[in-house]
Amino acid sequence: MKKAKKLLEALKTIPDYRVDTGKIEYPLHEVLFMTLFALLKGYTSFKDILGWMVFNAENQILKDIFEKDIIQIPSKSTYHRLLINTDNNALEAIFREYFLDYVFQKSIAIDGKWLRGSDVNGQYTQESHKAMLNILDKDIKIVFAHKFLDKNKRSEIKALQKVLEDNLFSKDAQIFSFDALSTQFEILNTIDKQGKRYIAKLKDNQKKLKEKAIETVELFNEATDVYEDKDTYLTEHNQIVSRKVELFNSSSCDRVMHHRDFNNIQSLIRVTKTLINPKTGESKETIQYSMANFKTTAEDFHQKILQHWRVETYHYHLDMLTEEDDHIAYKEPFSIAILRSFAINLYQIFLNANKDKKVLPTGKTTMAEIKRNCRHRDDFTAELFEQRDLI
Repeated sequence: MKKAKKLLEALKTIPDYRVDTGKIEYPLHEVLFMTLFALLKGYTSFKDILGWMVFNAENQILKDIFEKDIIQIPSKSTYHRLLINTDNNALEAIFREYFLDYVFQKSIAIDGKWLRGSDVNGQYTQESHKAMLNILDKDIKIVFAHKFLDKNKRSEIKALQKVLEDNLFSKDAQIFSFDALSTQFEILNTIDKQGKRYIAKLKDNQKKLKEKAIETVELFNEATDVYEDKDTYLTEHNQIVSRKVELFNSSSCDRVMHHRDFNNIQSLIRVTKTLINPKTGESKETIQYSMANFKTTAEDFHQKILQHWRVETYHYHLDMLTEEDDHIAYKEPFSIAILRSFAINLYQIFLNANKDKKVLPTGKTTMAEIKRNCRHRDDFTAELFEQRDLI
C-alpha cells in the first residue's frame, strides 16, 4: 500500500479551515481518502458515501493505510462542511502531482464541462453555476489537470489563457485540440508563439473564419492528401460511421490561408462523416472543418481529430460511473469533482494495462466491470492505487 499511503501523506498538506486543529476528531486527509475510496466502489452521493464510511469504520484495509486502530466518522453536516471548505487549489496540486508520471503530454484535449449539480438553488442564492476545464492526455486517456470556472462556462476562454501560461504545459511540440468555443485568435496565436501546435474546429461561432476556410478549400483543384476509414463500425447509436479526411495545404509555403487575426494557418482539414442506418440504409452526411498551425498527413490528422473526442468519452464516464450530473453541491463543488476525476483516472489506467487480458472474474475488462469489482472487493479497490506509470 505504498502509493496509497503516499497519497494520504500528500492529503495531509491540505490546509484545514478548522481553527482548533488540536481537537479535530475527523482529520481532513482521512475524510478525503475515504471519499475517494467510496467513489471507486460506486458510492456517488454525499448520503451514500457517508453511509459507506459509517459501515466501514472498522475496515481493516483502511486501518492499515491510516495506520490506526480507530477511524472516526463525521456527521452528515460536518462531512458536507469539510468538502465545501476544502482548499480546491491544494487538492488540485495533489491530483496533478499524482498523475504527472502517468501522462505523455504530447497530445492534449481541452474541453469544459458543466457541474450540473451546482445549479443556483436553495439557500445558496448568490452562487453561480460552476464549470471546469478538463485537460486530457489523449494518449493515455486520463485528465491530468483541471481549471476551475468560478462564474460560468463563458469564462472558459480566460481560464484557457491561464492554462497556456502554466509551466505544466510547456513541453516542446505539444499539440492542443479544442472545440469551437476556444477557436479565438488570442488563444491560438499564444500557442503558436510558444512553439506549440494546435488543431481547432471551425463552427458558426466563428462564422467569417469558417466561411473563409471553405472559400480557400474550394480554390484547390484537389486535396493535398486524402484518407478514408478502411473499416466501417457501429457508433453508440448503432449507426455505421465512415469518415473521409481531406487535407489542404501549400507545397510552396507554410501558410495555406491568410487571416488578419490568426498568425500561422498552415493546414485546413475537411472531414466528411457519413452515418448509415444498418436497418433502413438511410444515410446522413455532415462536414466539419478544422485548421492547424502545422503540417502532417491526412491520416495523422484523422487520428488526432478522433482522439479529441476522448475528452467527451471521459465526460461520459464521469456521468455514467460517478453520476456527476446527478450530484447536488450548490456551493464549492470542485473538491468532489476532483475526486471523481481521480476515480475515473484509476479505472482508466487499469483498463489501459489490462484491456485485452482476462483479469476480472467476468472475463471482460471494461470501465463498468472495473467499478463492479471495486464494489465487491476492497482489496481490488486498494490495488488500483498501486498501479505503475507507463512512462
